[in-house]
Amino acid sequence: MHLFSEFGYENVSLIRIADEAGIARTIIYRYFRSKREVMDAAILFVTSEVERRCSEIMLSRESALDRLERVCAAVAEEMFEHQEFVIAIFDFVSGLVRSGTDMTSGVGDFTAGTRNAIKRLLKHASRCGEISSELDVNAIADAIYAGFEACTVRLVLRSETSADAAKLRFSQIIRALRRS
Repeated sequence: MHLFSEFGYENVSLIRIADEAGIARTIIYRYFRSKREVMDAAILFVTSEVERRCSEIMLSRESALDRLERVCAAVAEEMFEHQEFVIAIFDFVSGLVRSGTDMTSGVGDFTAGTRNAIKRLLKHASRCGEISSELDVNAIADAIYAGFEACTVRLVLRSETSADAAKLRFSQIIRALRRS
């Protein structure tokens, strides 16, 4: 993560990763066949931390909307905690898209756990009357996820430097859902 964050995906080699890790180059080839696999493992590390935090929140006895707000805050906090790596991921994915690779399912694979947590919380909120049953929870979940995408762009552009503004936006969205 450190190397990709500092130098970008294109400027890092498996040899450089092995050197930085202080291991023999042959050892890295035992575990990874390509630099892409190393990047995928680094992305999985970050997303699994997000999912771990979300899972802990999901177990809480708070209302569904309170848990949803905490999930959104946790995702924003993780994004900004790993800001340079998120920028490296954005650059990596953008490069693949420019080369003609469809990254829709690839990105979806890494974010499925968080997306599912958001949908489950919204469905529970609807069933319990925390939000109107007339609202389309899938559309709301997509809008919240789009908020994470917007947060990523702001992070990449460095127009936001902390999670506070993103957390406030998510809080306001959830507050509006409570009123519906």
